[in-house]
Amino acid sequence: MIFAGLLLALMAFAAYQILDDGRQDSWAHTRNPEPEPPALPPAPQLNEVSGNFEPNQTITEALQLQGLSNDLIYEIVDSARPVYDLAKVGAHKPYFLYFTKEGAFRDFRYPVNDERYLTVYHDVARDQIVPVMKNYKFEIRTANISAIIDDSLYMSIAKIGEKDQLVHDLVDIFGYDIDFNVDIRKGDSFRAMIEKRYLDGQFVKNGAVLAASVSNRGKVFTGFRFEDENGRPAYYAPDGRALKRSFLKSPLKVYRITSRFSYSRRHPILKIVRPHLGVDYAAPIGTPVQAVSSGVVVAAGRNGANGNMIHLRHAGGYETKYLHLSRLRVKVGDRVGQGDIIGNVGSTGLSTGPHLDFRISRHGKPLNPTKLIFPPAKPVAPDRFEQFASLRDQLMHEVQILYPESQLAQK
Repeated sequence: MIFAGLLLALMAFAAYQILDDGRQDSWAHTRNPEPEPPALPPAPQLNEVSGNFEPNQTITEALQLQGLSNDLIYEIVDSARPVYDLAKVGAHKPYFLYFTKEGAFRDFRYPVNDERYLTVYHDVARDQIVPVMKNYKFEIRTANISAIIDDSLYMSIAKIGEKDQLVHDLVDIFGYDIDFNVDIRKGDSFRAMIEKRYLDGQFVKNGAVLAASVSNRGKVFTGFRFEDENGRPAYYAPDGRALKRSFLKSPLKVYRITSRFSYSRRHPILKIVRPHLGVDYAAPIGTPVQAVSSGVVVAAGRNGANGNMIHLRHAGGYETKYLHLSRLRVKVGDRVGQGDIIGNVGSTGLSTGPHLDFRISRHGKPLNPTKLIFPPAKPVAPDRFEQFASLRDQLMHEVQILYPESQLAQK
């Protein structure tokens, strides 16, 4: 919708230009002096009609209500299939139609996500329906954000007018070193430089975090965005060490611990003392549960008092279990990546309320998840460290991130 007028005007211009080029080619073969080409007619003005897909409503049903014929609807859906399957339109998502003032169809638009949209338009010159997937052309601006944490990271970010996405971004960057639900204290702070994306001058959403630092309990954690050896964005400490580790600190991004790892805990239901070889995280039913490390699903299903449980096997002899789930999103044999959503918090099995019982072991020996420190991923390669250091110093100056001088030299 945002680019409809502009894009359609450009398409119309292109069509007229093609016709005009054809006329000039024919004139070039005559003996008469080449006449001045006629002025291009103005781009047609189009009328926009918008709607939202209702739950369980098909695209055929929606477009029939807008007056499109079954033949035209079939042509739109069929031509779009190699680019996007319009049978997958989402409930409550918008769509846009464009018509000439005479009522002739010109374009159908569907925002696939917040990065790109599908346009299926009538190429008048060729009398053909053409599908194209387009990326939104955002204007990127950078902004420096900072705050002192009074209560929670969520509340502190909300108070400065930022969205929850910034919370998740900071957790993703520093979640290997900081447990944001347990470690954060009043008086801690953060500072970040982030990209902000605009369309037609209007803010749409935040983009990447380019640099950030978190001061937690007197210790400063700092990260800079830089491409890893495979060309993928990653975050590195000032000395080039990777912030990413082989295991995440927690399978939940938002939670509170209600029961810790213990060999002698009084069971809240059975009222007997017995080992609790995991950590209970309280969270609402449906909260996404993420794999703390890449691995293979060796079990996924009902497991007695453990309720719905997922069991993953990882490299190095590590295994993790996720208990009392309301929903399983993986099956036995699936390979999952670190951070993949594998299930949702529930209260199945022997449970007093919604929570996740998370367990980790190595070579069969139970380990306390809150006490583990895992090695980091590969650092910045020596032959690229100079490039990284240049970017680091530029970002440090622009966002005024501070860190000890001892962190500057590559280890």
